[in-house]
Formats: sequence, structure tokens, C-alpha cells
Amino acid sequence: MTLKICFMIPGFSDGGAQRQCIYLLNELQKRDDVELHLIRFHKGIHDHLLKTDRIEILDIPVKSNYDIRGMMRAADQVKKIGPDILMSWLHSSDIYSFFIRLLSRGSKWVMTERDSSYPNELRYWVRLKLGRYADAIVANSASGDALWAANGARGKRFVANNIVPFGAPAPTAAEPSRTVLHIGRLEPQKNALVLAEAFAIVAVRRPDLTFQLVGDGSLRGKIEAITARAGVSDRVQLLGFQKSVMPFLAKAALLVSLSHHEGLPNALLEGTVSGVPIVASDIREHQDLLGTDYPFYVPDRGDAEVAAAMIERALDDLSAASYLKFAKSRTDAMTGSAVADNYIDIFRSVMAG
Repeated sequence: MTLKICFMIPGFSDGGAQRQCIYLLNELQKRDDVELHLIRFHKGIHDHLLKTDRIEILDIPVKSNYDIRGMMRAADQVKKIGPDILMSWLHSSDIYSFFIRLLSRGSKWVMTERDSSYPNELRYWVRLKLGRYADAIVANSASGDALWAANGARGKRFVANNIVPFGAPAPTAAEPSRTVLHIGRLEPQKNALVLAEAFAIVAVRRPDLTFQLVGDGSLRGKIEAITARAGVSDRVQLLGFQKSVMPFLAKAALLVSLSHHEGLPNALLEGTVSGVPIVASDIREHQDLLGTDYPFYVPDRGDAEVAAAMIERALDDLSAASYLKFAKSRTDAMTGSAVADNYIDIFRSVMAG
């Protein structure tokens, strides 16, 4: 039986969740048992990654992600499509889909969870209240699944891997790398200010090192001030958004993430596949990928000195990359075809009731 699936997402702006949606859509287009439709509300910097050979794309212009007129137009399109599955991706689409499903009784609403914790803001509170009525919730981490178990989700719950869309990069020159890398948005969730302070501390101690932050966000100005005060602005480079992170991973000696919470972090998946040693905050989402015995966790992610000490420890350990064995066993299972197969099984389970 061919499944008719309609994805709904605000747009493919900068973020790992948006890229993962594209990777899944691209994989599903390879299958003969799926009819795909996509509703999106604005253009994004990742649009070029989406293949468009076997998908109908419906663009609905809106003034904001919470424009009631956009929801009504989307509801009209969903009625015309008549999908078996309405798949919502990211918060405003989740809220829209609660109401659209009420008007489209023949469709099952499957919501995705790409994180594990949220700020105390109205939009997230509303999503938590409405999301529990989804027919199913697919999280990309055990922590994300636990969020909805605690929130009283009434539908089925699943955990599905992210897709790792590439293999290890080609080897570069034999000269040891002296670059420490961060990949991620410069936002509070990523603990970007403590990360910048830790980079500045190590930069002062180790003048042979260069530090790169790939990504942009609201904290950029404060990070620039931190590096300027430390006198290391020339070696702590804020590179902004980059279409591909692979050239940076190929030259990195170390990848650092001090996030407060995550889903299944793309940056660490990409670092693992690239064989780059990782320093990470000691949170469950990182443990699920790297293993509980991983030696380079930062026990106090709020302390820049503690983070700096762990960065130096990892840099000085010549066998640091060998500790990625557990993580590599996980990423080996995250091929596009395997993850797409899992989602199809989830969709069929939801349809079966």
C-alpha cells in the first residue's frame, strides 16, 4: 500500500533539525511506496539540499511562524491532499497540526521531537499541552521521548535515529592539526558564552592553537567581547553559517560542545564519523551517543575553567580518537536507508492503530 505523507515545517533555516528533515525527505523520495507532499512557510538557507524529483512542494507565505492565516491556508491544502500521515516538524507546525488534524479526520498526526528541554515561554507551553494529543510522537533521543512520557502523551511514542548523510572525509596533510572547533548556533541552549570563555582561556595558555566557531546567533556580539577582552580575537574565529562543515572537521584536532540540552546532536555525529576527538558537556543526550564511560565529559558545564582543563587534557591525549568506538557503533546504524525504513515502519504502525 502506498502511504500518502504530508510534511509540514516552517522552513529550512539554519539548524540541525531542518537538515534532518531534508535528509529524511530525500531518502523517502527513493521509495516507490510513498507519495510525498511538503508544506513550508518560508524559504531557508538549506533549501538547496532538498531534492525535488518526487515530492510536491506547497509554499504558503506568512508574516510569522504563528500567523493564523497561514494555518488556515495549510488546513485547506491538507484537506485537498488527504494524507494518511500529517508529519509536523518544529514547534509552530506542531501547534498548527493540532488544529488541522481536527479538520482532517482521515489523517493521523505524527509529531517530531528534536530536543529534550525548553525555556519557560508561552509557545513551548502551548506546544506541550497540544502535542500530547498527537497520534504519535517520534523523538530522536531517549531524553526527548522521556519529555513526552512525563507530559502524558496519549499516542504512540517512538525513538528514531538521525541520518548521517556522509562518510569520513578524505585524509588531509600529515601535519598535526592545531584547530579546536565548535559547530552550532550561538544561542543560550548551546552554552555559547561559557564555550567562548573556555576557548579564550586555552587560547591564552596555548598560543599555537586556533579556535573556530561555525554557526551564528544572538550571542555573537557577546562572544566577540569575550575574545577581545582576552586579547585573542585573532585566534578565536567566528566563521558564521557555513553550507558545509566537512572542510572544518577535516582539519580539526578537537570538537567541543557544552550544550545544556540536545536531541541527537548533528555536530557530534559529524565529528564521530570524521574521527575527530570530542569534548562534551556531561548530559544524557551526549552520553547516549558517546557512551557513559567516555573520558572527555565536562562535569560542570557552567565553569569555563573546568571546560578549558578538559579541552587541554583531550588535546594532550594522543589516543583521544580511540574513545569514539562506542559512538561509531551508533553512527554506523544511521544510514539514510535504515532510518527511512524505520520511519516507514513507524508510519504503518500508526496507521494500524
